[in-house]
Amino acid sequence: MDTLAHARELADEILEMTKSLGITGEKENENAELEAYYTHLEDREPLVEELLDLKLQIDDTEAASPEFEAIKKVIEQITEMDKKHLAFVQKIHKTVQASYKEVKLGQRINKGYSSFSGDETASQFDINT
Repeated sequence: MDTLAHARELADEILEMTKSLGITGEKENENAELEAYYTHLEDREPLVEELLDLKLQIDDTEAASPEFEAIKKVIEQITEMDKKHLAFVQKIHKTVQASYKEVKLGQRINKGYSSFSGDETASQFDINT
């Protein structure tokens, strides 16, 4: 198969995979969408690697062709969708990070005011008996 034709086929397949992901960003679907995003990245990775390998095989005359420009446009579409998906993931990450900070703060407050913090060590008297 021609290198450009195969590259176009791979780019189109990656584009269809990315379009089918369908991240809405709705609060009740966050967990499922996040899981789908990571599965999507794992499934897509071999195709992206193959496409990058094909790029190394394309010479200057093929790179100047209209077919190569069409492939670049498809890749630009994929990149734009990926930016939106990444923004969603970063928003979730910030939310989780803030929640983690609140949990750690709560633990520190509890430790400061609780008479039994749970991390007390044995005293000398307990060790020798």
